[in-house]
Amino acid sequence: MAKKKYYAVWAGRTTGIFDNWPAAEASVSGYPGAKYKGFSTLGEAELALSEAKTETVVGAVTNPTIKATAVVLIPATALDPLFDVHIFCDGGCDPNPGQSGSGIAMYVSGELSKLYHGLYNPNGTNNTAELNALLQAMLLAESEHASGHKVQILSDSTYAIKAMTEWGPGWKSSGRMAGHGNRPLTNRELVSGIFDVYCTIKDHVSIVHVRAHSGIEGNELADRMCTLAIRGKVTGFIPYEGMSVDELLAVDSC
Repeated sequence: MAKKKYYAVWAGRTTGIFDNWPAAEASVSGYPGAKYKGFSTLGEAELALSEAKTETVVGAVTNPTIKATAVVLIPATALDPLFDVHIFCDGGCDPNPGQSGSGIAMYVSGELSKLYHGLYNPNGTNNTAELNALLQAMLLAESEHASGHKVQILSDSTYAIKAMTEWGPGWKSSGRMAGHGNRPLTNRELVSGIFDVYCTIKDHVSIVHVRAHSGIEGNELADRMCTLAIRGKVTGFIPYEGMSVDELLAVDSC
């Protein structure tokens, strides 16, 4: 028997919580700037609906024609115009530790260009999944930079970003990345390999933090890529082609 789901609709023909997809779909299908998400429990849906914020964040904007508490998804043209390419990366684990996967949503000139998913690990952690996602984003960024594009990477993992930009140099100089010292570095080999890539791109690629689950389309899509990587046990890291953006956003995230 299929597990019952609830759908919170922040922006649609009718806003609120729906207990079935056909009703939610009727509210959001074809609606400009529709914002919605599926949840496994009514409580989660109610909490998400009540906690929607009005603050402006990267890739999201408030729509004055709907309730002031709603944040709606908009095209990625709201991203920093100083960059040609924006790469959202995310990692997920269900449970943590447990099955993990990583995902990417890449935008070129403000338009969704590619989705990637994979790196399934039956014994991963949220941090390793986030690090792997950031690594893949940096490899893509390196290629895009070589093609003459200005690139920004957006991750919702404070740990992954700080491991590269703040803590990495100290770990490297102290020898902890090489396994020296009395304090073993968690994820040492993974961090060391990713830090080497970071050092080659840090002067020409921007890496910034973005809030998770705050109505940012690219972040939400990268999150869904993680979920599909875990559910499909996708071990490689491959382009995704399948559901539409609306369908992906309605997928329960891990």
